[in-house]
Amino acid sequence: MNGYYQLIEGHEGGFMFSLRAGNHETILESRVYWSRKAALDAVDSLRIASQNINNYVRHENSDGTHFFEVRDNQSQMLARSPGCASKSGLTAGIASVQRNAPSQTFRGLVRRALSMG
Repeated sequence: MNGYYQLIEGHEGGFMFSLRAGNHETILESRVYWSRKAALDAVDSLRIASQNINNYVRHENSDGTHFFEVRDNQSQMLARSPGCASKSGLTAGIASVQRNAPSQTFRGLVRRALSMG
């Protein structure tokens, strides 16, 4: 099963997206955008940026968990992974994003509170 995107609309405005793997696990979540069009444009950028390993920035939290960001060619953060416990999990997450990000499929619109900060 292929990956897909979900568009998320905030109760008070703002949009973001999540990228989900074929097993429905969230593998990336974007920052908040002020318009639906900006969020959809970011998905288009992610489809391209995700294929270049140089656009992935790895991080380690103070508690030892790891996450990564995918950045566009202007170094703007497009989306961030959930935390994982190991560097090998991080590597597997990047591979999953590279496989699933080219998807053209959107499934549903989710409404929830979004943090603009």
